Amino acid sequence: MKSDIRRIFSNASSLFILQLITYAISLAAVPYLVRVLGPSKYGLVILAQSVITYFIFLADYGFDMWGTMRIAENQHDKKRLSEIFHNVMAAKLLLGFAGFIIILILIAAVGKFREEWRLILLSFGMIGGQILIPSWFYRGMERMKFIAFCLVAVKTGYLVLVLIMVKTEADYALVPLANFIAYTLAGLYGIWTVYAKFGLRFTAPVFSGITEGLRGGFTYFAKAITDNFAKITNTVILGFIAGDAAVGFYGSAEKLMDAVRAMLSPVFQAIFPHSRKTAARSKKEWFGFIKKAGAAVAVFAALLSAAIFLFSDFGVRLVLGSEFMASVSVLQMLAVYLFFFSVNNILGVQTLVCFDRGRAFLSLTLAAKLLGLLLSFILIPAFFEKGAAFALVSSEAAYSLFLILYIMKSGLLSDVRRSVT
Repeated sequence: MKSDIRRIFSNASSLFILQLITYAISLAAVPYLVRVLGPSKYGLVILAQSVITYFIFLADYGFDMWGTMRIAENQHDKKRLSEIFHNVMAAKLLLGFAGFIIILILIAAVGKFREEWRLILLSFGMIGGQILIPSWFYRGMERMKFIAFCLVAVKTGYLVLVLIMVKTEADYALVPLANFIAYTLAGLYGIWTVYAKFGLRFTAPVFSGITEGLRGGFTYFAKAITDNFAKITNTVILGFIAGDAAVGFYGSAEKLMDAVRAMLSPVFQAIFPHSRKTAARSKKEWFGFIKKAGAAVAVFAALLSAAIFLFSDFGVRLVLGSEFMASVSVLQMLAVYLFFFSVNNILGVQTLVCFDRGRAFLSLTLAAKLLGLLLSFILIPAFFEKGAAFALVSSEAAYSLFLILYIMKSGLLSDVRRSVT
């Protein structure tokens, strides 16, 4: 047990330090871009990225969860690792191609997308790199340092390319091009390391293996879409109803919040493989582990949320400039969202998913996000970016309530407690 905790702490602390470096590099591009592009053009870039995020989730298709679990369960079987890796990669490539066909149809059908077709297509190019970077494989092998190093390389390359390529407001379409180049190079390196570091051999993908992954990953894909649908759709609705400047105010605040949220990501990534293994092995062992981990995450998230709320005015002035002061109230509401998001990872991913309650997990997520979507359509036309932020916070708070009620009423918690006593 102690060796497991030490490994988790090592993974989490390494990722945490490297994530700080990664997001410091990433945030360095934001002050430059918002000042060069202004709220409207920067908002266009954010809108395009939000639209493409739907297709990133399609290409990932829950493999970040399903693939991670399969790899974690077969860490010492190279033959099985090779089969899983190549079947998952084949499935991701097929889904990426399907997404490309859909985006071409959308460009032809939607006037706003047709006007900005270069921006949309260049933004879509980032999916190639996302497919290639095998982060799910390294999470399953509990070697998360590689993921962080990849992110550092991507963000550093992106920053350098942005500073070289984007000089005026007219260069806004070059921002996603910089992302595409950086992600693709990092992805190719990531594929090479899988073969070089773990001794995998090429195994031709088989149809049954691909369909197994698609069936197994569906619950997690649907969860990822529903979990993020309201968050992404807020930005899209803003773009069509409130205009590009409102997207710029909302999206820039979201960038600042995401940078802080990244501090929690290494913790969740490090906890999940161990939570899954202990849940399968011993409810008593899982309960002892998750009780300590959950308390630590909740306290850390509360401190981060409070810091964002208290220093939001200063942060916006420093990073974004006086032209973006409308982002302050948005950032304060997103600080509250951060706390609920963190608690929900413990209640949902580290609890329900680890005990194979995938259907309940999906249903609860869907209910909360549909509530958020409904609130978005009501509040955004009246309050613009503030309405979008309030809708997001409300749906995440409702999600916490739904998860707690399910865990209490389903008997899951009592079953675990009985195994402890």
